[in-house]
Amino acid sequence: MGIELIIGGLLTGAGGALCIYWYVYWERNFDGGLLTEGPYEYVRHPYYTGFLLASLGLAMAYPAFETRILAVLTIAGMYVMVPKEEQELIMQYKKKYRKYMAKVKYRLIPGIY
Repeated sequence: MGIELIIGGLLTGAGGALCIYWYVYWERNFDGGLLTEGPYEYVRHPYYTGFLLASLGLAMAYPAFETRILAVLTIAGMYVMVPKEEQELIMQYKKKYRKYMAKVKYRLIPGIY
């Protein structure tokens, strides 16, 4: 077993676990208001973070054309969609979302982006 398979498997597992955690948290807590606790305390888009980890992990563990395309499309889609979604959230929640953005500085990756 190569190191790429081990690291890729760990990334995929971590990403999948984060997506599940986000889903459970969302289902239990979303009532139409802005969520700022749970996974939202660390990054502003925790589901996207999980999906990004999973897609990059798959591309690393199984470096096939399809998994690489998935990773590239995931990154490109998030690059386009996250800023648009944040603009919508600013319009919807106004000062409350701006205050949240000041508190949680990173969109997807703590300390990086």
